[in-house]
Amino acid sequence: MKPLGTQHIAEFLNCKKSLLNNPEKLENLLITGIENSGLHYEKIISHKFNPLGVTVLAIISESHVGIHTYPEAGHVSIDVFTCSDAKKQIKFIKHLKEKLKPRKVIMTEIQRGNPLEIREPHWITSKSDCGFEVRYHIKKHLYKKKSKFQMIDIIENENFGKMLFLDKDLQIAERDAHIYNEALVKPIKKSKKNLGNTAILGGGDGGILYEILKLNPENVTLVDIDQQVIKASKKHLSKICYEAFADPRVEIIAGDAIKYIGSSKKFDAIVYDLTMHPEAFTKINRSLFLEDLFIKIKSRLNKKGIVTLQVGSEFDTETLKLVKKILRKHFVNPKYQKVFIPSFCETWIFASARVH
Repeated sequence: MKPLGTQHIAEFLNCKKSLLNNPEKLENLLITGIENSGLHYEKIISHKFNPLGVTVLAIISESHVGIHTYPEAGHVSIDVFTCSDAKKQIKFIKHLKEKLKPRKVIMTEIQRGNPLEIREPHWITSKSDCGFEVRYHIKKHLYKKKSKFQMIDIIENENFGKMLFLDKDLQIAERDAHIYNEALVKPIKKSKKNLGNTAILGGGDGGILYEILKLNPENVTLVDIDQQVIKASKKHLSKICYEAFADPRVEIIAGDAIKYIGSSKKFDAIVYDLTMHPEAFTKINRSLFLEDLFIKIKSRLNKKGIVTLQVGSEFDTETLKLVKKILRKHFVNPKYQKVFIPSFCETWIFASARVH
């Protein structure tokens, strides 16, 4: 069966205390909020506890609303359940917020019925393939859009600043973007090569591009399939990409990086910042796909050219084993480094290798 309704559960922290132990005023607050939000009031009851605390329940045509107060803590717990437009619930909760003036609101949305689905509008969860997930608080949702290829979210978090998620998978965060980007560019810098043509496969947030430009290459080609990611990053992630996209040495190609590298010009360095798990877009065996891909990358590198790549989580031992096999077979001097990325809450592995 389809869900029967939507339920919002909210916690108001550090509210204005003057109303919280007054059942009559709280009843009026609920009735006014119900009417102003487009819901339909039927009946209301309230109970004042001794010495503190009030519960108010209202029957509405669409289902019910209720609040319980903890005056001594300035805390209000709210429950709104309707079988109509969920936007009316949000409007009702905003009405309560205006009157009770909480310093902080925590809210969860539940789709009732079969199945039971829980959504937390103030949190975003990045799921790992390695047996855990990480939740990030959304201080402010700066950008949310479904592109042709993926869902793009840019949020602001209290500790990590602005953060980019693609299909709820964290890509980069302001606070430690330099750690991730420098890890990919460091082997190129240490090689002390004079860079002519350089390519970045992926990297639509512009952070790697910014680091590469510090090495004074003649030109850089960045290939990312999703132009919306680049556009959103220019607007919201300026502390990651800075003015890198506007540099005259930079060519931006909105297209399939894997197809591009199979027919492109030669490069002194190539940075691979794409997935090591292509199962989502190809039916080809992963081992065969990645080996073919890195053969193409090798063919596009000049003599003593270097490739760098992100391998993924240290817990993904299967991928690391596969990458080691491919690099050892087709390149020389492969090297690996482990780097802890605070916003990822885990250690990431980066690799580099070169051609003869």
